[in-house]
Amino acid sequence: PPEGNLAGWLVACGSNIQHVRKQLDALNLSFSWDREITTCLPDYYKWTQYLFIKLYEAGLVYQKEAMVNWDPIDQTVLANEQVDENGCSWRSGAKVEKKYLKQWFIKTSAYAKAMLDALPGLPKWYGIKEMQANWLGDCSGCYFEFTLKINNKPTGETVSAYTSTPEAIYGASHLYILPSHWLLHGNNCLKEILQKEFVPGKDSLTSVTAVNLLTNQEVPLVISAKSEFEGYLDTKIGVPCVRPDDAEVARSLGLASENVIEALPDGSERLASSGKFTGMSRQEAINAITQEARNQGVGGHLTSSKLKDWLVSRQRYWGTPIPIIHCQSCGPVPVPYEDLPVKLPNITSFTGKGGSPLTSAAHWLNCSCPRCKGPAKRETDTMDTFVDSAWYYLRYTDPHNPDRPFHKELADYWMPVDLYIGGKEHAVMHLYYARFFGHFCHDQKLTKHKLLLLLCRERRGRGKVGFSTI
Repeated sequence: PPEGNLAGWLVACGSNIQHVRKQLDALNLSFSWDREITTCLPDYYKWTQYLFIKLYEAGLVYQKEAMVNWDPIDQTVLANEQVDENGCSWRSGAKVEKKYLKQWFIKTSAYAKAMLDALPGLPKWYGIKEMQANWLGDCSGCYFEFTLKINNKPTGETVSAYTSTPEAIYGASHLYILPSHWLLHGNNCLKEILQKEFVPGKDSLTSVTAVNLLTNQEVPLVISAKSEFEGYLDTKIGVPCVRPDDAEVARSLGLASENVIEALPDGSERLASSGKFTGMSRQEAINAITQEARNQGVGGHLTSSKLKDWLVSRQRYWGTPIPIIHCQSCGPVPVPYEDLPVKLPNITSFTGKGGSPLTSAAHWLNCSCPRCKGPAKRETDTMDTFVDSAWYYLRYTDPHNPDRPFHKELADYWMPVDLYIGGKEHAVMHLYYARFFGHFCHDQKLTKHKLLLLLCRERRGRGKVGFSTI
């Protein structure tokens, strides 16, 4: 918002809304204005925060370091669109730097396979299904969680690593990271060790080891000679018995590995030396191993190598405050439901420098930990505004409910949406996030329907309108 108090800005925002509403009325468009919602008001974003905490409790929200564009003069994060063709800040003109900052993510990849499998059951939708299928990719692999050790001592660092063959996880020989990985560049206790042990252009065996939290197997960490892996991966699991490239790395570095896939005379394959999964067919093992990992909360969600989780952190004022409190004793603690909403504080001056303006609101920032009652601080990142818009189709069914996001009976009655008007640019953003929330709310027993839309009306070039029947 511009300089000035929050109340004044909201008045101006409300005036703009009324102006647009008059224009729509002048066009003789008929809307149920009694169902109007305003996502920037606390009575709406209270429920965005509620759903965020539900995601957090389900293990679908996490915080990790991610690379951002950093303006060294204004000391702030820049969106990709704010960096010009010369790699300079649109605002200060400074050469933009790459920097690792802790960011919040929603684990949309946890529903990748479910969303992919649901696409064929949806009616035709003008290429949108194909675009989402391409975005989701081949969801046949998964991530597993690892803890890292040095000299046989835990470091407190954890990583997620991908394998395209989860059934062969007991045959892992190493954990493989790129030279650009955050462990070599971010804020962690292994950075200096790994930088010292990395030899550019060569696969570098390090003194760091990784313990698979599912199998309890310990394997060495290797820094790859490559500059990129398939898809958007920066961490993957080396499994020599099913991947020739992994076998070559293991051979060249002298790493031990075991063949855990046994070929039978009839041409079928089954698992060997794989704990309680030994003897299962490969398909049986995929299902059983990934299910066990999900049950233990250590990975196992089938996804693709090209799909990233949703980075929702924004270092700015205007957005839904992330309802997390940081305590030195307890770590990150969600705000109790009864204390929602966490409202934006009133800030009268915005410089555009120095990170999030919320860090300057000491009266808001400093608080007590809900768990131990000790001194703590609020999270100062706000959410991507797509989080608000990813579920508002459900709020429209019950827009004035003060006790919950929506009443299940009303949502079940009105859903799915009969008509969605928009362009294909929403296929892998807004509609993707909205489908994710639909699946999540269904699994939380908040709704009966996973299906989001029955009919999509799409804007097309030169004012032509196409119809689709989803």
